[in-house]
Amino acid sequence: MSSNIDSKENKKIKIALVAGEESGDQLGASLIKDLKRIFPSSSFIGVGGRKMQQEGLDSFFEMKKISVMGIFEPLMKISELLTLRKELKEYLSVEAPDIFIGIDSPDFNLSISRHLKMQKIKTVQYVSPSIWAWRKGRIKTIEKSVDKVLTLFPFELLAYSESPVEASFVGHPLAHKIPTELNKKEIRNNKFHINKEKMIALLPGSRKSEVKMIGEVLLKTAKLIKDLEEDVCFFMPLADIGHKELIPNWEDYPWVKFSEKNSQDVLAASHVGIVTSGTASLEAALFKTPVIVVYKTNWITYLLVKPLLRIKQFSLPNLLAGSSILPELLQYEVTDKNLFNAYKDLENNSSHHALAAFEKIHSELKADGPDTAAKVIAEMI
Repeated sequence: MSSNIDSKENKKIKIALVAGEESGDQLGASLIKDLKRIFPSSSFIGVGGRKMQQEGLDSFFEMKKISVMGIFEPLMKISELLTLRKELKEYLSVEAPDIFIGIDSPDFNLSISRHLKMQKIKTVQYVSPSIWAWRKGRIKTIEKSVDKVLTLFPFELLAYSESPVEASFVGHPLAHKIPTELNKKEIRNNKFHINKEKMIALLPGSRKSEVKMIGEVLLKTAKLIKDLEEDVCFFMPLADIGHKELIPNWEDYPWVKFSEKNSQDVLAASHVGIVTSGTASLEAALFKTPVIVVYKTNWITYLLVKPLLRIKQFSLPNLLAGSSILPELLQYEVTDKNLFNAYKDLENNSSHHALAAFEKIHSELKADGPDTAAKVIAEMI
């Protein structure tokens, strides 16, 4: 592999990447950073957020334009999304990159991959679509669209065992970024200067739709916990501090500290938390913070998706552990009373079991090193 890479070092490599949400922006930024070490003269085009742009990505348009979730929500913006994707396809066809990397957001990215693959441009899907969880038939679309799938989690490889598409487990960058040993008390003292016995994280998600759906019930749950335990403080980190205006009656909870873009610091410092399903639940596991995981979406989306689900658990820590190490509440279960009961159960019975499982998860997700994904992509180039 090294001879192939060495021969390319002096040639300017053009790499296209498209991310559609905050978690993809984090993955893309780490990937660009590693690729720059291998190809110092490379350039990066496509679509990404603030973190990818800071690493040198020239974003064709703002990532927030395509940051929508679910089934019903994208339909509300379908005309705009299709127009943006068409313009992006035309742009990338003219630019003719050496490789295209779609980062998560498969409903948006796989169509671009297929378009470019037909032009003999190598294509990668970084983060496997959740065919192990639902919509198994999408594997046919994946096979027609990409040359390789890079999976973040080892259990995902099983979904490709009978498929001609190549799949490689590359681990998760967060497993290398987050230290295996950390001093929570020190983080609380240095970054938050709190003198309460317990700190609880409340993470309603990064998208506006998630904050609207989940923010208020987290605050109501916090009130129940506060009535039970006096010496406790609550932090709600948001992707944008303006998102608190999406939560009804947020002013009625002055003892909840709202902040912006510091969810990892909050999770690292907290004793326990309540988080929206997704990357935040994985971050909680890596920061050794037991959490309750919630998922709630538009009711039409839920009714359409529920019959297609092929899994009994939906949070990443539980899927990686292969058991229910964390409590999960789904859709209609997401009420303040249910969350309060789950909190009491987590504190009384489950947290020690979860902490032991977190250690194993952290070790497994390191794969062959922090730059495994970049090495696989460099070999393809």
